[in-house]
Amino acid sequence: MKLQKISLDHIAKLAGVHKATVSRALRNHPTIPRHTRERIHEIAKREGYRPNPLVSLYQSHTRANRPPSMQATLAWINDYPNQECWREFPWLKGYFSGAKKRCEHRGYHLEELMLPSSNTVNHAQEVNKLADSIRSRGVFGVILPLLLHQQYLIEQWEGCAVALIGSGHFPCADQPSHVPFYPQGFSSADRDLFYNLRLCFSKMRQLGYQRIGLVYSKYLDTEAQGRVYAGYLFEQNQVAEEMRIPAIFLDRFKEGRPAKFDHWIQTYRPEAIICVNPVVKSWVESMGLRVPEDIGLANLNLVEDVIGWDGVVEQHEQIGAASVDLLIGQLSRSELQIPREPRKIFIPGAWADGTTLRPLT
Repeated sequence: MKLQKISLDHIAKLAGVHKATVSRALRNHPTIPRHTRERIHEIAKREGYRPNPLVSLYQSHTRANRPPSMQATLAWINDYPNQECWREFPWLKGYFSGAKKRCEHRGYHLEELMLPSSNTVNHAQEVNKLADSIRSRGVFGVILPLLLHQQYLIEQWEGCAVALIGSGHFPCADQPSHVPFYPQGFSSADRDLFYNLRLCFSKMRQLGYQRIGLVYSKYLDTEAQGRVYAGYLFEQNQVAEEMRIPAIFLDRFKEGRPAKFDHWIQTYRPEAIICVNPVVKSWVESMGLRVPEDIGLANLNLVEDVIGWDGVVEQHEQIGAASVDLLIGQLSRSELQIPREPRKIFIPGAWADGTTLRPLT
């Protein structure tokens, strides 16, 4: 029996809508009301409609190469003390820039929303109030970058699609060094810190370094779910026991060189150090060590204040762009709540040569 192909025109006549409405509804476009989308999906299912994958591929390609027309607005939440405060951090600027460029390419507008400080203890009520306010403006997609104060915003969202950027999203930041495992329910885009740490080791070993140490922030590793330390332990287990150096975690970097650091250098004699804070370079130099002649340095996050170092470029703009892709994907599937299967995108960093390492062989 020859099967009859069901067209969009056929579904449109049954639904009493335009063909373009059927096309958008079957793609779960957020501009089509939810009850209309569900009704059209039901008619299509009943009639046995099956999309042609080649046609869908062609249409996606055409839309991607067509000059975008503004479709909708996505919200970027800023809970810092003032609108410009967080721009002091190069990685946050990169996240925002990447997200904004991807929105423009996909035909969306990215609107930055400032949140006033709040002392409420009813976090669910606060989130619902914020979500209602955002939806009333016709915004159904929300990006949560690194939050400074209102971590509770990751707890519950209904009626909005949400994507996180970066690590550091946990429900309580009062004791960041004692945060238990928290299964994040939202999709997120982040740095691949495990890969980045291993990339450092690979490049440094190619130069001949064997005794490689890690000087890192306890707070940063905690908010990153321990991925830096996990990568370090993995690499340490690949070398002979006499070459292994325990990582040193510090709470503060702006209060001068700690005695703990001196003791670590004198005890383990590392040939090179992986770090993230540029002050480590001044510390080793103040101990009479030359970089890179006496000790090599590699930085896990190459930004403006560590120009000239060897290390990893974290690809902040690509991470911001990935968060927008996640959000648009959720909106296309009409996932306006915590997804059952959240996606996690980890963007690997890229190595950049500098002047803080030298060949030992």
